Amino acid sequence: MSSKSVTESTSDFYGLWKAYTDSIYTYAEKAIPQYHQSISNLYQEYLEVCKNLACSAIDIQRGFATRAGIQASMPEAAIKIASDAKQESKTAIDVQNKIAIASMDAAKQTLNALNANAAEFASLNRNIIEMWPSIIPARSSS
Repeated sequence: MSSKSVTESTSDFYGLWKAYTDSIYTYAEKAIPQYHQSISNLYQEYLEVCKNLACSAIDIQRGFATRAGIQASMPEAAIKIASDAKQESKTAIDVQNKIAIASMDAAKQTLNALNANAAEFASLNRNIIEMWPSIIPARSSS
């Protein structure tokens, strides 16, 4: 927006408020890439912490079992169960990710519909304002 159009548009309350609103939302939109990167970094860090905690717990338990002379060998049936559980866990993660993405897509569609409806409501309100003088008589200034 040029400084001339800002001056013209801010000469009344509504112009000032519209310019303020446009400025604030434009400013906030600039942070979106940083949010994306921060969320990605946080999620990666979270996964790394979870993995490290699990691996540390396994190493501690292995060390304890070794010192205590506990055998860690497993029968084939138990190995098969563990393998199946691993695959089921991966499937669950895939389903969870698909649900999360579908939920975000649904939220985006809802916001798009709200945005479209907001424009329609604004248009309807403008039409009402234009018809208002013909419905309600003007007040006398006495």
